[in-house]
Amino acid sequence: MKKTGVSATEDEVKTMMSALNTPLIALQCGPPKSARVICHEYALAHGLPEITGYYGIDETGEFLAPD
Repeated sequence: MKKTGVSATEDEVKTMMSALNTPLIALQCGPPKSARVICHEYALAHGLPEITGYYGIDETGEFLAPD
């Protein structure tokens, strides 16, 4: 993964971490978005280009792109 120089906000990181810890149970409204999808959407909202695959983040909240 390569660094992008763009970071998620504290609230965005909290939302992604919450999605990682949400149990997958049957809900009437369907399954929640995965942390991977949420992270990718936030990266695009911060102006990063669309890529093949998904963006991730490191421990500092910086978005990472696949090599």
